[in-house]
Amino acid sequence: MLLYLEVKMQKRNIVLAVVLTFVTFGIYGLYWLYKMTNEMHELLGRQNTATGGWVIFYSLITCGIYGFYWCYKMGEAVSEVTEKHGMRSRTNESLIYLLLSLFGLGIICSCLLQDRINDFVELENSML
Repeated sequence: MLLYLEVKMQKRNIVLAVVLTFVTFGIYGLYWLYKMTNEMHELLGRQNTATGGWVIFYSLITCGIYGFYWCYKMGEAVSEVTEKHGMRSRTNESLIYLLLSLFGLGIICSCLLQDRINDFVELENSML
């Protein structure tokens, strides 16, 4: 059974999100992960991973291994949403996200994902 909730998407300041993540010792990062996941599902029109709360849970119980999968799937979602809006997608975005997370640069993956979400939110707001 797929439970799908509509989320209010908003542009986020990436620098502020990174600073808050470090200042709160990662707690804001979990909230940020939750929001990005649900917002990407909203943009995609379906779920391609678990919901935000379950992503956090799965990442914790697998000692971060699920996070690698999440990064890859978010890259796929970005490519799909980009094509859905009639734009040309970046090559191998999912692979880039995966490699960043594998080399311990998951925060960069989050920044890139948030940047793309900000672009999509701005595009959808301009279409209204």
